[in-house]
Amino acid sequence: MKTIAIFITIVVFIFPSMSEAVSPEAIQSLTAKLENWDVEGIWPEVKEALAKEPRDALLLELASQIAFHRGDYKESLKLMKLAMEVGGENDTRRGYALLTEETINVLTPFKRYESPHFVILLDEKQDGILVDYLTDALEKTYQIMAQQYGFQPKDKVRVELFPDAKAFYLASTLSVRDIEVTGAVGLTKFNKLQFLSPKALVYGYRWLDAISHEYMHYLIVKLTSNKAPIWLHEGLAKYEETRWRNGPSYLSFLYQTLLARALAERKLISFDRMEPSLIRLETPEDVQLAYAQAASAIEFIIARAGHERLREIMNRMASAATRGASEAIREVLGLQFPEFEEKWREYLASKDLKTADGVALHRYKVKEGRADEQRLDMEEIKSLVARNRAHLGDRLKERGRISAAVIEYRRAMAETRNSVPIMNRLSSALIDLGRDEEALDILNRVKEISPDHPTSYTQLGQIYLKLKDFKRAREAFEDSIQINPFNPEVHLGMANACEMLGDHSGAAKEREIAKKLGR
Repeated sequence: MKTIAIFITIVVFIFPSMSEAVSPEAIQSLTAKLENWDVEGIWPEVKEALAKEPRDALLLELASQIAFHRGDYKESLKLMKLAMEVGGENDTRRGYALLTEETINVLTPFKRYESPHFVILLDEKQDGILVDYLTDALEKTYQIMAQQYGFQPKDKVRVELFPDAKAFYLASTLSVRDIEVTGAVGLTKFNKLQFLSPKALVYGYRWLDAISHEYMHYLIVKLTSNKAPIWLHEGLAKYEETRWRNGPSYLSFLYQTLLARALAERKLISFDRMEPSLIRLETPEDVQLAYAQAASAIEFIIARAGHERLREIMNRMASAATRGASEAIREVLGLQFPEFEEKWREYLASKDLKTADGVALHRYKVKEGRADEQRLDMEEIKSLVARNRAHLGDRLKERGRISAAVIEYRRAMAETRNSVPIMNRLSSALIDLGRDEEALDILNRVKEISPDHPTSYTQLGQIYLKLKDFKRAREAFEDSIQINPFNPEVHLGMANACEMLGDHSGAAKEREIAKKLGR
């Protein structure tokens, strides 16, 4: 599974008591612009109104929310406290003040970086090594989407990277359950992009695809005036999230399998059930099926009418009176929404999707201890017999009895085919024995059924270095870094590949990162 992004709409509460200086119509107009994230456009109007009515509680509350959307958190807190002082407390004001205080506490020690189109805040000590990769992915996404959708933000987009689940929760309100069950590692909210450091998870995740995914949510908010339904949000973000790296289609073996089974069993998730957020779905399988469906709906629109008509649908949504895509789809595609859904299901069935044995959801497990990966790998082996044989193989390998370990790993695989933890163990032992071709066959199978596991790419990189296939070695190490960038061995391997390909500056950068990570 790729990354899961959650889009949450902010609701600004309007209270009936207003001063004569600020009309209800003016407040409603400003509120609508805030909901569309037109924060720089309305900030001068609100400042001017505050100069005339500095103790209007409703205006102070609105100004606080605008300041928060602008990233001026201290000003936001000051204004919200003043709103509570002059207008009294309520749940909305207290909640906003608490969120603002927590955000300030979390972000104060962070270091700020700027690229041509982004402002990035992160924990320098832990995540400073990620900056170059992050800005590269973001700027590539910006350029590609500017060309594809004509979207170029006037102001630099804010990006906040959180070092652990606690900090992420305090600034985003996403819980450990949201992360582990629904894969909610990224969030587009309050006119900014937020995401969790891959170091916070046991296996990491496709963190660069995740931030590209979040940028697509930002684009959709702006192009649709925040009126797009969740299926269009998540579908387009999923469909485009790998474009920045010329990556694979959304239709992985996993998504093909989920869609094929849902079609055969008539268990597709309705678009209405996806609202208001995919985190409301109960299981990881439901969440990933919803992503696959939504992305396939976007693919259907593009296949039927092209990117230009998709852009037109989003533009029509921006000018619509209500939220949703039904009217825009009717106007642009000439289909009532029930007919659109029927045509999409026919399109999906026509793809002749196949199920694949052994495909597995990506594991989003918050890190708790140093031995987490080994323990969780063992727990993932469902057969007790296979688990015991794998454990015996590990002990033999530790004692240098590699050939004996290979025998036990193969016996374990006979008990439970396509077990990624066992396959990775077996390929590692085969590499130690110099049986690289056998290891390559296994690792290429792992890539198919579990394309987001960093270990397989690390081992592939090592093999390709030995075979002097430096281009493939670099590609494999790049994949590993895009999932778990905190393994110094990967950066050393990447440095060697770059050096042999004549990229001396890239090699020097990778060696410096390996040094920072302790090698």
